[in-house]
Amino acid sequence: MDRRKRETLFTLAKSGAAAVMAAVPASQRAGAQVSTADGWVDPTQLGAIADGASHPLSTRYTTLDQARSVYPFVTALDQEIDGCAIQAALNASTKVRLPVGRFRISDALTVRSNTELQGAGAGTILTWTRQNSAERFAMFAAQYSSAIRLQGFSVVDASGSMGGYVFAGTRVVNVNLEQISADRMAIAMFFASDGQTYESVSGDLSNAAFNVSSDVHVTGCTATNIANSADPRAAVLFQYCVGWSVTDCKFSNAPYGVQWWGGDSSPNADGALVNARKCADGTVTNVQVSNCVAGVWGSMGTNVKIVGCHVDTASDVGIDFEGCTNSSASQNSVRNCTNGNFACFWWNDNVSFVGNTSHQNRADYPHVRVYNDSQGTSNRSMTINGNTFVTDQAIGVIDTAYGGVQTLEFLNNQLTDTRVEFSDNTLRYVTVTDNQLTFTRAATDTMNALEIGSIYDNGLGLAARNVIESKVTQPPDSAALYLWSDDPNSDSQFQAVENRTAGFPVDLVTDNWSANPERTSYFTIQGNTFGSGVYKKEDHGAKISVTVLQSNQGISN
Repeated sequence: MDRRKRETLFTLAKSGAAAVMAAVPASQRAGAQVSTADGWVDPTQLGAIADGASHPLSTRYTTLDQARSVYPFVTALDQEIDGCAIQAALNASTKVRLPVGRFRISDALTVRSNTELQGAGAGTILTWTRQNSAERFAMFAAQYSSAIRLQGFSVVDASGSMGGYVFAGTRVVNVNLEQISADRMAIAMFFASDGQTYESVSGDLSNAAFNVSSDVHVTGCTATNIANSADPRAAVLFQYCVGWSVTDCKFSNAPYGVQWWGGDSSPNADGALVNARKCADGTVTNVQVSNCVAGVWGSMGTNVKIVGCHVDTASDVGIDFEGCTNSSASQNSVRNCTNGNFACFWWNDNVSFVGNTSHQNRADYPHVRVYNDSQGTSNRSMTINGNTFVTDQAIGVIDTAYGGVQTLEFLNNQLTDTRVEFSDNTLRYVTVTDNQLTFTRAATDTMNALEIGSIYDNGLGLAARNVIESKVTQPPDSAALYLWSDDPNSDSQFQAVENRTAGFPVDLVTDNWSANPERTSYFTIQGNTFGSGVYKKEDHGAKISVTVLQSNQGISN
């Protein structure tokens, strides 16, 4: 379809300001004009009443033809006059100014290229009135358009609908939503061209087939009381977008805060590592999300940066990367998220969590967790560096309980009453260095403070320069450090170097669990300071493991 036909299909009929005003009785349009100085149009000059009461077209016009003589685009007499006047203003000018008032809107309003819609702040209130059963609908919609700015007004959905957004953009470029406050309505959703699938989407700006939304931004907005449904809404959704951001926003009582989507990350769908991640170059900065299902998360993004955000209380996850590459979460604060304050699902590559603060108050709520359904190593690399993890009222956990990682680095973190369990599922290269683990309360059962295990494919588990200290008495057989592997196909290597342990019944446990009599685990234990002086060398597998002890304090070398 050529561009001209496409724009004709997706743009409401337009009428000039002069034509609209000529059809409005003089008593209703006194002083109405398009400013010759700056071109701004005020919908109250085109018939809007903005008193908060319902004024359908039928209160002013007897027939639809009469209404269309003023508002050519209307389709029914039950449409609110306020909304019709706003659409008339949008058709008449690319510069629309909404004054203080309470406008009622019953039907979607179309926004064209180069439009700026500016409210007067919190006193400009737009109320959506028509119940809509669609999973997704919008108050303002733009398709195949560019250079759009909506700013400075409040929105309320009084219809009881479940799927409303303030703005929906389909294949739009250069869109900014600023200082918009929404109650019972989400802020924005951005999409690729209509009818596109993962296979047909192109986010390559240099390619003539480019068909996604780009350069789209949400700043200084708030949304609350967004209804949950079978298809939960995000306060802001980017589906197949390039160059997007959410900055200085606050979302509460919402299914999701910010969500991106560049494909279905399941390996059975689009998520194979060789496949492109088709939501790219996004930033989420200083966004607060509370009382949600998930805070900030997305599927198959690349170069996504989450910085300085706060997520409080999620029934699922706080910050979550699913099948993403070259993406990071840094300087965020997250607390009380059921399935992980931070999480990774499926196959990721070069995902990092840096300089964050995590608080949990239950042992079964992980600080960080890896999820995928396979023992493979297609989940490539993950770095956890310089974070603070604090658990109140329990001993918390950071783990790989539901999925493996090929390369996992855990560096320079501060942990209080939080254990590390990198052992379930397949791991290959695990590096745990320069961390401080402090325990101020006793575990309810025997525990391992730092566990590295399930190393496969000639992998290496390294624990170096960690300080692991309990200030209280832990249950019998609790160990500061536990290293093991059960790989039946290759030998596993472990190094414990220059660690310091104190206050645990057992300093170190090593074990080989491999059932193959030709394979075992090799442990190099060097330069450590062990407080209790207890090292347990256990061999539950078919072949005895090999341990080299050098220059350690507290145990025999």
